[in-house]
Amino acid sequence: MMVSRNVLQLIAVVMLVARVALGGQVDPATVVVAGSSLEAPPPYWEDSFWGINQSIDRAFPFDVLPLGPYQVTELQVPVFHYAGLAGSSADFSIHLDDAGAPETQIALFQISGISTTQTVLSTSLPVSLLLSSDQRYWIVGSTSSGQVNWNLGDGVFGEAAFRVNGEAWQFNDNTNVSGFALLGSPVPEPSSLLLLGLAGLMLYRRHRKI
Repeated sequence: MMVSRNVLQLIAVVMLVARVALGGQVDPATVVVAGSSLEAPPPYWEDSFWGINQSIDRAFPFDVLPLGPYQVTELQVPVFHYAGLAGSSADFSIHLDDAGAPETQIALFQISGISTTQTVLSTSLPVSLLLSSDQRYWIVGSTSSGQVNWNLGDGVFGEAAFRVNGEAWQFNDNTNVSGFALLGSPVPEPSSLLLLGLAGLMLYRRHRKI
């Protein structure tokens, strides 16, 4: 009976420390950690979009939710292409910010199966991506062939950038931001994980002495 009570105590402490470490969430569910409107799936205007082709890349800056870092696992984007034009795939990459412009690429999402129907498609990362709350990032849309339309966020306004043939980025202010949503989970800070381990160790030692 004593063993069962100690085990329950250990579970309670673990859950409490986990809640603190994860900003109040006992079981951190997947949430939208960044995006045009912090909604999943992202909304869009059906007749408003940016065109992407082999020559033109589109980019939008974004910030991550507070209380990060977050481990990103999924990207959702509303895309389509015109009938009669090739354009069944596109790349959406995450870049670090350098003096207000996209710089080093840190992740690549590949979207396939893009059709002539305006719809939201999603894809997962093959490797882990950790995004911080105190750093600005950019999402860049491109395609190696054909033409892809990237829908704009519904009523969402912000910065936008584009480049032609890989040259310097050009910027537009107060323009619609293309719809997207990055989904992931919060990551506990190292200090919180240490606290969790110490709590478990203390209860384990207490259990051994009883």
